[in-house]
Amino acid sequence: MLSTLDLIQVAKMFLRCRFLSVLLVAVTVVSFLAHAQAPKIVQGTLTVPGSAPFHLSATVSDGTDATIEMFWVRPDKWRRRIVSNEFAQTVIVNGGKVYEHESDSYFPVGLEVLASAMVDPGPLLGEYKPGGILWTKANGASKESGVTCFDDKLKMCMQHAWGLTETVGVPGKMVEFTKYQPFHGKRIARKIVYTISVGDFFTGEVTGLDDLKDLDETHFAIPTPTPRDQQLVTATMPEPELRSLAVEAPPIIWPQALDGSETGQASFYLALDPTGKVRDVLPVKTCNERTNDSAIRQIKSWTFRPALKDGFPVQAEGILNFDVNTRAWGPAKTLSDAEMRQMASNVVDPTVPAGEYPPGTVYKLWVAVDIDGGVLEKIAAGGPPKLFGPCDAALRQWHFRPIMENGQPRPYRGLVEFDIP
Repeated sequence: MLSTLDLIQVAKMFLRCRFLSVLLVAVTVVSFLAHAQAPKIVQGTLTVPGSAPFHLSATVSDGTDATIEMFWVRPDKWRRRIVSNEFAQTVIVNGGKVYEHESDSYFPVGLEVLASAMVDPGPLLGEYKPGGILWTKANGASKESGVTCFDDKLKMCMQHAWGLTETVGVPGKMVEFTKYQPFHGKRIARKIVYTISVGDFFTGEVTGLDDLKDLDETHFAIPTPTPRDQQLVTATMPEPELRSLAVEAPPIIWPQALDGSETGQASFYLALDPTGKVRDVLPVKTCNERTNDSAIRQIKSWTFRPALKDGFPVQAEGILNFDVNTRAWGPAKTLSDAEMRQMASNVVDPTVPAGEYPPGTVYKLWVAVDIDGGVLEKIAAGGPPKLFGPCDAALRQWHFRPIMENGQPRPYRGLVEFDIP
């Protein structure tokens, strides 16, 4: 088991990068998962018939700054209020009547996942398929001590500060349950982390979970029932069904990444609002992370018709898979310094103190330019290492234009050389 804090942090990043790492795709197929019969975690369900009425309050941080409050009596009598800097929702269920009001027609994926997982992990577990992540107490991957081991052969383990920590990973959703505390014979995670991509995640904290002792009926009063066609419903769709909704979906023009795999596969989690507008494109896994931003921008420009369920428009979500080829578009050869400068405007030189470097010093950078003319990435190609900063600062002021082929923009890569006075 890794014992130092630094190695623990490395392991934790290794854990959260699961969907974006080719290595971890293989790691998930471990011996202790081979014998798992069905997904099972310690996290209890608060909202099944017969459960104790409760009042829950929670916060969600790291990007959305939301508050969640729920009063629950029974499955057909409850109220939930969510408020964030991008979305607000009030839902009241009382008998056969439903009142629902949203500030927007799109329920952000991370907020939706956390609000559900806090009280019922069932929907998440229902999406689990072999090959996903299931590091739980039930299959022996997670211990009460807080140790989680996610490579059976290499014994890659980490120690969590809040004790038992369980992780469930399904396409587009990776959720970590920890800081378990008891409530009416169940154990409920007070800390839930939803990972979007590397270093990008939402953290849900249950700040209060108490018995609902004083039943205030005004909490459950239905002002005016909301018609079914005005309620916000989410439907997860298989890829063929999701793609069939596309009206305009041009092929992805993969940028000419400088490093990493040139070919392979990529998967993105797509979310459409009830009008068919693309609202979120989240990386799931990819052969080359450098291509993600470009692919996401292009997918967001696609147009879709609304998805229907039972004849009503719904929020549609699902996985899109792609074949990646970072050499399929644009010139096959790298451009020279002269050619790169012809494609650039606002060309400035780096600012370097006079006499700091000997005459004839040259610093070189490999540069990849995307179809919108933006610099995708840059890599040092030669010269004194300390010159990277000044040369990078100068290059950031350059403006490139894409190469045009048959009237269409294409990516390219080339060498930029700076002569240091």
